[in-house]
Amino acid sequence: MGTIKVIELIGASKESWEEAAANAVREAAETVSGIVGVEVTAQTAKVSGDRISEYRSTVKVAFAVKSHR
Repeated sequence: MGTIKVIELIGASKESWEEAAANAVREAAETVSGIVGVEVTAQTAKVSGDRISEYRSTVKVAFAVKSHR
């Protein structure tokens, strides 16, 4: 498979941690090609008043590094 690079991102959603992770991957795919995997490393949330107002997922996104050989 060659070399894989990993970047860490935080995605956000008003609905769920799953959607927050999916948002991070979708946005990364706008500028990074060849994404091959994702690892969710943390789930946190912003609280307003007594309710969760924003779900956040910290993810590591792995993608293939293109070789110029």
